[in-house]
Amino acid sequence: MAISKAEMKTIQKELDLMEIKLMKLKAKLVPEEKITEDELKELKAAEKRIAKGQWISLDELTKEFG
Repeated sequence: MAISKAEMKTIQKELDLMEIKLMKLKAKLVPEEKITEDELKELKAAEKRIAKGQWISLDELTKEFG
């Protein structure tokens, strides 16, 4: 089954959103690793970009923010 570029982009976008949600959940569940205000702002900004279709891959995000 072939997947079009648009479908692949949609799948990547959904996977990136899931990754952000998992990072937030981890931050809530692991008290010794509290998320900072700056990190929370970065996550919210990333969610907004993704919602607008202005996203970057998780690899690029990881390289930029570690």
